[in-house]
Amino acid sequence: MRIRPASNFFLSLALAISGVGVLGITQAKAVDDSEVYRVMSFRDDKDPISGNYLSKAGATTGGATSYTGCGAEEDDLWDDANCAVATSVLQVRNYLPTCDKEVTLNCIESISWRKDDGTLVKGALAGTRGSINPDFFFSRKEALGVSEATPPQIYTFAGLTHSKGNNFAVTGHLTQDINKGVTAPAKILLSIAPVYSEIVSIDDEVARAECFNVNEKDTKCWKLATASDGVVFKTDLKLLNKPQGWISGRLTSPKVDIATTADVVKRYAVSIEGANIGIPTISKRYEFSNADQKAKWEKISTALNQAPWTDRRGVVIPWGPEAFSYFNKVVAVDKEYDVADKLAAVWRVVLDPTNVPKSYGTSCSTGDFQGFVSSNSMTYGTALPNYDGETMSYDVASPHYKPGGKDYAADAFSGRYDLLLTEAYARCVWGIKDALPKIEVNVYKTDGSVDSSAKVVGGLDASGFFKFSATGFTFSSPKIKIKLTAPPTTGGTPAVTQEADAPAAAPAAAPAAKAPAKVVVKSISCVKGKIVKKVSGSNPKCPAGFKKK
Repeated sequence: MRIRPASNFFLSLALAISGVGVLGITQAKAVDDSEVYRVMSFRDDKDPISGNYLSKAGATTGGATSYTGCGAEEDDLWDDANCAVATSVLQVRNYLPTCDKEVTLNCIESISWRKDDGTLVKGALAGTRGSINPDFFFSRKEALGVSEATPPQIYTFAGLTHSKGNNFAVTGHLTQDINKGVTAPAKILLSIAPVYSEIVSIDDEVARAECFNVNEKDTKCWKLATASDGVVFKTDLKLLNKPQGWISGRLTSPKVDIATTADVVKRYAVSIEGANIGIPTISKRYEFSNADQKAKWEKISTALNQAPWTDRRGVVIPWGPEAFSYFNKVVAVDKEYDVADKLAAVWRVVLDPTNVPKSYGTSCSTGDFQGFVSSNSMTYGTALPNYDGETMSYDVASPHYKPGGKDYAADAFSGRYDLLLTEAYARCVWGIKDALPKIEVNVYKTDGSVDSSAKVVGGLDASGFFKFSATGFTFSSPKIKIKLTAPPTTGGTPAVTQEADAPAAAPAAAPAAKAPAKVVVKSISCVKGKIVKKVSGSNPKCPAGFKKK
């Protein structure tokens, strides 16, 4: 007799897409003090929802929907009469297959590494990151756009290694909602991470704590390795639905290319390229039997109003990147959280058709890709900037110190923020028609002085994107502001502001105030035969084949 894959569980949309929220993983009631503990982590370097599932939606309470696993005694989860496609609201969690195995549905065409000299090295498929648990198997349903239950892949790249070898996990996590036989556009979380494997007994819970597995019954335990940041990867996908709205991610200098027309099987070619980035992670354990650790957790428990010691069990609380407010509460009562445990090299993008910043309205929504936002902050208020009718705001919070750091200035973790907007979308949002926008990028501290350590870049490039980045700022500054200003229009001067609240820390000596760093945008005309093209930017150059007029 088979066991139903999942009896009853709650998953919010935020948790499903970006690993946000708290999952209290509790053990059986403790027998003595030695079995009472708390583990809390802040990290964004693992697949937030691991495994393959077919589930039926139930009630929604407080923004979270309950799901009951399909399958029961069936060999194929689709055969569960309680999960009839025609009458049920279902959710599929799966992984993108490679296009050599899936010729008509969503798939991975290729994964490549771009060397420092610009050479593109195509990755070689080296296997899968585990197997499919038979209790969670479901077959392919082309009419629903659902591939067979698929494990994520392992790739290697000739010449690219990390601390534990040369294997890289490519995790294309796919979430598909099916309402009475109609499948909504998929939500995709795609990541590339350095990994290695060890054989570990499935009964050894301590040794398997860091396993990065999709099937808990696999004895081969995949773990995250250490790698350098700044490694550029390029992903080529074929998707049934063209990405719309915004893409969020964990990479620098993003490049996005989306085909305007579908291929013969109605799939769109989507290419995303950028460099991986170091993200702070923190994980701490508190034992009830240790007086010092017990006292520390009492402060944290009070600040968060959860998991007090009166609950005599072992509790694990994994926070994802949207735990902005919770991190601020914790670091306010325990400064150990102001020092990162490690910097994990992360390459990740989230393609979600519902990715629309708050209060943006629909006037500028064209159904096309509009923007890409990324930061290396451990936590953020929301994955996308908020918009209030005039400004965009983006809240971030991270430890001030790098791993092992003590010196406030020398050991400070350096922040990075990237914003990419299509020209058409930016002009629509701020009401800019034909005029070339005036662009200023400024980074301020709360006292109004300029963060002199920050480097800012912004401009309109030849490919039709406004690209902006801010680097070198520190997260212990309570307020970070990046402001982009367009020329005055009939309605005034529209502006976009990115603001970041970080936890307060011991102040460093404030640098002398000086004028904000500015990026001056220049415009040139380029010609190719009878074609004239205007190019703008801080250092504009004509595209290949064009000459400056």
